[in-house]
Amino acid sequence: MVWVCGFGAAASVDEPPASDQATRERMEKLFKMSVEELAHTEIVPLNVLGSHTHFQGEWMVGYNFMFMDMRGNLDGTRDVSVSEVLQKYPVAHTAMSMQMHMFELMYAPTERLTLMAMGQYKLNSMDHQTTNASFTARSEGFGDSSVMALYQLLGYGRRYGNQLFLNAGLSLPTGAIDAEDLGSLLEYSLQLGSGTFDLLPGLTYVGQTEDLVWGAQARGTIRLGENDHEYRLGNAYRINLWSSYRVTDWFGPSVRLDWQQWGNVAGADPALDPLKNPAFDANKQSGRRLDALIGLNFYADRGFLKGHRLSLEAGIPVYQYIAGPNLKADWMATISWSYVFR
Repeated sequence: MVWVCGFGAAASVDEPPASDQATRERMEKLFKMSVEELAHTEIVPLNVLGSHTHFQGEWMVGYNFMFMDMRGNLDGTRDVSVSEVLQKYPVAHTAMSMQMHMFELMYAPTERLTLMAMGQYKLNSMDHQTTNASFTARSEGFGDSSVMALYQLLGYGRRYGNQLFLNAGLSLPTGAIDAEDLGSLLEYSLQLGSGTFDLLPGLTYVGQTEDLVWGAQARGTIRLGENDHEYRLGNAYRINLWSSYRVTDWFGPSVRLDWQQWGNVAGADPALDPLKNPAFDANKQSGRRLDALIGLNFYADRGFLKGHRLSLEAGIPVYQYIAGPNLKADWMATISWSYVFR
């Protein structure tokens, strides 16, 4: 912050003549932008979707790489062995990896309103086991896209204090629901999209001092209608609690708790036989999970990298319930980059 204060002092010494009102206003606006970017944009979390707004006229581009490893089966909260699954089904799952590349674009046309658009590319891989063989099925392609508006209800334009804003979004069915591998239609969890338009409501609270930020967000995914395969995925709900502390002008660690809950599939894809594979069963797709995550956040407050930010976050489930037998999460990690500019 010393550099900013130094900039402010220099600006007061070299202040333009009173007659040059336009130059003075431009300098004051530039100084104000610099303070806002340092105090607001750098310390807010990157890994919670729709968790921050921007000042009027700001743009943000962002990229997130998310990875989850799933290993072993649960039936409720009980671990189930592969041999036990194979006593009831011809096929058991042993492991799955999920990768997602997410691209974000944000713009604030007013102090209260920030608009957001997101697209994603997915790569999924699931290992299967039968009584005498093993094989891996894969899916890859673009997932569903979404648009969102974040409207600030409380604290707009403030550097510090309490902020509350409304999330209102819509998910667009741009991801495939007919992905196949080895000549067969893949499980619900390996499909790339929902096949339906989905509402994305939410409410986010953020509290902030100069070096500390804390927040909470409740968000839902409400499925609308039925897709072309005669089903719709279950509604999903998510609650995030987080805190981040600025240790230096360029680094701050963070902690986060992430609660997720999702329902069973309504209807069923007629091409998936629930007696052959538990992941084909529409009534065994629900679950809930609590993840604990730790993050490292790096931000540039000056120089040619000013406005760039990099975050690394990883965590494990501390509780999970799976309608099964189906795969459970083992660990997850995210790498996020963003750049804010005007």
